[in-house]
Amino acid sequence: MSASEEELIGHSYTRARKHPLVIGKLPGAGRLPGGPYTITQVMTMVISFGLLVMTRSLWAHFGAMNFILMALIPWGLAWVLRYARLDDRDPARAVRSLLIYSSTPAQGRLAGKPQRVARPRLATATCTVRVRSAERPAPAAAATKPAPAPVRKARPAPAPAAAARPEPKTGLQALLASLDEQ
Repeated sequence: MSASEEELIGHSYTRARKHPLVIGKLPGAGRLPGGPYTITQVMTMVISFGLLVMTRSLWAHFGAMNFILMALIPWGLAWVLRYARLDDRDPARAVRSLLIYSSTPAQGRLAGKPQRVARPRLATATCTVRVRSAERPAPAAAATKPAPAPVRKARPAPAPAAAARPEPKTGLQALLASLDEQ
């Protein structure tokens, strides 16, 4: 099987297979009132009850009503969390996935370690220009005897030109010559 013919397998877990872990019964005590509760709801009740106890001096000015508030507020928050959904998930799982997403490296992970992409660097290069002058002797490699040229038949010498033509000038030479004439 070639890479283009590779079989792709996908798995889809429907909502029916995603049952949350719940606490519905206590051993020997039976069913919990208002339950079953998810772990998120239980944690919300415990944390909100603890916060109410720690901040009692700020809000507890209602006499016997304070105990009712300390029971109803955590239970009410848990009841609201039962129906609150963010992207079809309970809020604790949505916040957890948001924290994981924000702490993941931008380039991703490779073998469990953050993937690091090397920062791009500017390409640097050097260019050396050598100018050979007529006064300088030829390099040692050129001083060796060249291979003998093949023997050719002699051509007749060309007829001398009537008048010597000036060599064609490059663009810069032509420009300088025209400035000199003016």
